[in-house]
Amino acid sequence: MSHPAPSPDAHPAISPDIYSFSDLSSRPASVQQAYAHVRNGILAGRYPEGARITEKEVAEALGLSRTPVREGIRLLVADGFLVLRPNAGATVRIWSAPEIREIYAARILVESELAALAAERMDAATLAELREVQDEMESRGPDVSPVNLDRISTLNRRFHALIYDAAGNPRLRSMRAKAVEIKVILGTRRSYDRERLARTFQHHRELLDAFTARDPAWARAVMHCHLRSAQFALLDHPHAAQD
Repeated sequence: MSHPAPSPDAHPAISPDIYSFSDLSSRPASVQQAYAHVRNGILAGRYPEGARITEKEVAEALGLSRTPVREGIRLLVADGFLVLRPNAGATVRIWSAPEIREIYAARILVESELAALAAERMDAATLAELREVQDEMESRGPDVSPVNLDRISTLNRRFHALIYDAAGNPRLRSMRAKAVEIKVILGTRRSYDRERLARTFQHHRELLDAFTARDPAWARAVMHCHLRSAQFALLDHPHAAQD
């Protein structure tokens, strides 16, 4: 049985703060719409790992013909979001433990270096904004209710985006993009506990200390630890992961 199609996105365009991998600029708008609809559904958890994606469901949800939907699905397969299986069509990719380790190995290399660069280049205004974001993240204490975790997740994305923007290295930032999208997909597997949340806050506070000290080695080490902790939680304690 196919997975129910999510409702059409009110704004089907791809979010500007998340990179896509196929060059969609020359594709018809209908192909871009189909691609974004399915991709955003995967990232939001509406299409979980292993869910079947059919041309018919997506076409009906968006009011499109099946031709642009077929092309959008083909691009999503090329970008690693979907896989084609014999007699099953397209399904959302299921990530294995070795693949997750590879993803986090790449994240650790790239994001640790971005943190080190940020420690050297971050200006006072960005550091002040980082502190404000972290203060707001912790403002409700160790509340792990779904509403508060959604709020923290939004602030957490802002916290990390400020760091990577401050690094001033667009190439490294773009290298990070695909692994982060995959992390978002994997995040739909998880729930969070108070211990993990407290550890995340502690890592963020230590990053702030490293940026204040303008110490790239310290910032690199803390980010490495932060991501290793998230990898361990995801693989070995899947109900206690947050990064």
